[in-house]
Amino acid sequence: MSTIQPLPNVNSNSADFIAAMQKSSNPKASAPNQQLGQADFLRLLTTQLKNQDPNKPMDPTKFVTDLTQMSQLKSIQNMNDSIKAMTLGFQNLQTMQASSLIGRSVQAIGDKMSHTQGVVSQFRLNLDQPLKDVKVVVTDKNGPVKELSYGDLKAGEKVVSWDGTDEQGNAMPSGEYTLTVYGKDDQGQIQAIKTVVPSKVNTVGVNKDGSMTLTLATGQRVKLSDVREIGQ
Repeated sequence: MSTIQPLPNVNSNSADFIAAMQKSSNPKASAPNQQLGQADFLRLLTTQLKNQDPNKPMDPTKFVTDLTQMSQLKSIQNMNDSIKAMTLGFQNLQTMQASSLIGRSVQAIGDKMSHTQGVVSQFRLNLDQPLKDVKVVVTDKNGPVKELSYGDLKAGEKVVSWDGTDEQGNAMPSGEYTLTVYGKDDQGQIQAIKTVVPSKVNTVGVNKDGSMTLTLATGQRVKLSDVREIGQ
């Protein structure tokens, strides 16, 4: 009959217990480094030279090639680190520059426009191709307000305006209005036309890819690259 050995006495005052509690419970913290660095490579190469067969010494050409490849790898890593640092610095500079736009008036690609009663609102039509029978429909939250006709237009940008009145000539109140612009191509197909509208910048956001997005007073969000003109 075998004798059962008593378990060792372990309590909170035990030195072994305290030492075990102080060790990290994260397995990654105590795991060996899986990456081979330059120092590790040189150590392996030195060990290989020490233990090489004297009758079959290591090829010096291969030795130089290995050193060259390791040097090139280190240079590429340093260059990548430098590029990352330059990219981060550029993004920070771009963010600071974009933040200065808050509160300023801009002309940006969009379909919503802020209108002030009694003031003529100007905007631009951005045509990718010549179009015929170009029309601009101004609408508010209740529906269409006025339709403007501009006939045939060539490709490019054209400055147009709305006097702020409806079809009956009544002055429309200050607020946000939506522009729907279209025309017909040579085949008679209806094509939408981009508009460049004035508005003020409320906020500036930074996207994950580092690009900037502006939130305008109309609530519309546009890319910084969509801004065509910056005013006071």
